[in-house]
Amino acid sequence: MTKLHRLAVAALLLLPGVTAVSFMQQPPSPAAAALSVTELRTEYAANPVGIDVREPRLGWQARAAARGVLQSAYQVQVASSERALRDGKGLLWDSGVVKSSESVHVAYAGPAVRSGQRYVWRVRVWDSGGAASGWSL
Repeated sequence: MTKLHRLAVAALLLLPGVTAVSFMQQPPSPAAAALSVTELRTEYAANPVGIDVREPRLGWQARAAARGVLQSAYQVQVASSERALRDGKGLLWDSGVVKSSESVHVAYAGPAVRSGQRYVWRVRVWDSGGAASGWSL
């Protein structure tokens, strides 16, 4: 609070019958700071039908309702079907929790991709306070 603001609040407190109002921003509630992951991309494309690289690069956007919330970690999982991914069974690759703010050019590091194979993936992120988003899928 600047000196001018302190003086204005002090002046309000000195006036009879006037209630001072605080304009200081309150810290966001945990619900307001909820994280989500959107805009998933594989080699810069949303849901590509085919790609021509052996180690595709993944990307996403982490979003939060509150300002100043930053990604501090992520986890990527890859499977051959949405059901396998949702069930968390038969995963082709799980990055585990990676402490990083990176959300673009994250290289797939699982078994070699095969021509004609379908791959689906999801990601979740953590903020610096340790709060996790839900899975993107």
